[in-house]
Amino acid sequence: MFKNKHVVIAMLVAPVLAILAWFAVDYFVAERPHAAKPGAAYRLIAKSNCRYDSGQCDLENADFELTLRPVQIGADSAVLELSSRFALQSATVALVEGGSEQPPVPLTKAQQDRLTWTGEIAAAKDAESSIRLAVVAQDATWFAEVPVTWIVSRD
Repeated sequence: MFKNKHVVIAMLVAPVLAILAWFAVDYFVAERPHAAKPGAAYRLIAKSNCRYDSGQCDLENADFELTLRPVQIGADSAVLELSSRFALQSATVALVEGGSEQPPVPLTKAQQDRLTWTGEIAAAKDAESSIRLAVVAQDATWFAEVPVTWIVSRD
């Protein structure tokens, strides 16, 4: 079987062609990133540190990245800090417990460059609670819902 030169050449060329076909299909079929359109809404994806008690939650959508971390945690409330790579126009968070959403809390600018925002929300009483976040940047809305497991209690 391995004495036939056509079989040997085919066994060497086939894997190379398969790898080239993989990249070619990705190049021609993959979705191209595009700039955010004013008035549109985009979902932020929570990174893995949002699923365990890491002390911060990173959110991203392409090159738009946010970091949410607790600054102060009390028995009744928690102060959250939101950091961004881009200047934000506004930011709002809301706590969702047991299927009911608390009133949304607008965050305030911590710095003049509008890259850091802070706000106080009610403390989560249930491990199944989540935080809804909405920010406006470049006239587009970016939103996410993340569990509260990343908030580490400092008791």
